[in-house]
Amino acid sequence: MISDEYIKQFYTEVCKTLDGEYKIILEPPRNIKEEWIEYDQVKWEIEDSMKDIVDKLLEDKLSSLEDKIMILYNFICLHYIYDANVLYFFKRDLTDPNNPQYIAVDWYGRIVGKEWIQNRKNHNRRICYEFSRFYAKAINILIGKNEELEAFMLGDKENLHYVVALTGKDYSVILDLDDFNSVKDLTRLKLGLTIKGIHILRDEKNKFQDVVNKFNKNRPTDLQEVEEAKKILDKGNLIDYFNAVISIIKKYNIDPQGFFEYMRKLIESLNIKIEKIWKEDKKAIEKRYERCLYFEYNGKTYLLDSIAQTLSIINIEDLDKNIFVFNPEENIYSYSGK
Repeated sequence: MISDEYIKQFYTEVCKTLDGEYKIILEPPRNIKEEWIEYDQVKWEIEDSMKDIVDKLLEDKLSSLEDKIMILYNFICLHYIYDANVLYFFKRDLTDPNNPQYIAVDWYGRIVGKEWIQNRKNHNRRICYEFSRFYAKAINILIGKNEELEAFMLGDKENLHYVVALTGKDYSVILDLDDFNSVKDLTRLKLGLTIKGIHILRDEKNKFQDVVNKFNKNRPTDLQEVEEAKKILDKGNLIDYFNAVISIIKKYNIDPQGFFEYMRKLIESLNIKIEKIWKEDKKAIEKRYERCLYFEYNGKTYLLDSIAQTLSIINIEDLDKNIFVFNPEENIYSYSGK
């Protein structure tokens, strides 16, 4: 456990570097009393699926701590997926039409009980708060008795997103593997692409930057097949291009959320306005939803179905209202993390 001064220094670095208002979340007990400090209500534990790799890393005397932290980052990205169902419960506050606000519910992964924790052991879907908890815990186990480095959690004050903060004598780093506004590293690493979710605030000796560079070496920023498919655009066949990309990424068996975010970025990069829509996953053992989207092109409406991973022409009015939801409200159904 590092000195409180390092934590205060890190918060200052965040305020100088990032836009918005943030808070630091610590695992109790601790004695720091600041308005930007919050103490978690759930005990931090590494997940069962990570115990073996953490034990092996503890025995590894050759790899640096930074290399081990990257190994864990890669492991999480390859073995877990983002639980987009949480976004279904976000409430949109339009009190100010010029500044829409989103409100997250506390009970989805943030303030939870034994039933939730037990149910989550049955699958690999997690949200940012859960990722940050067990990743920070795993890093601190690897750090051991080193009093010059510590991992904890950093979140925005609206409780919309949380990441792992790592700070100490040599560097300050933010580890964000599941930014749901982008093609997150949970998806990128499954596609064999470079890491983009690690943000270095301070690293004068390039100690952490060097391991990130080493990991990214020889990795592309995008799939070569997708780059080659852009030739289709030269012929003006936009829909053919989208379908070609879909065929490419389907081979990687990525989850619906990963499919959605990749295709969304691609479609929006071509200045096409999209609208989000939710679809119930009828194959799931519990009632849950995934994000899909639709857009207008050449007088036709196209649906990108993230569950089926298809693009098809539709009539919005013909969509089954028992499956598709346009404007979800929170607490439509109970959910216990199954």
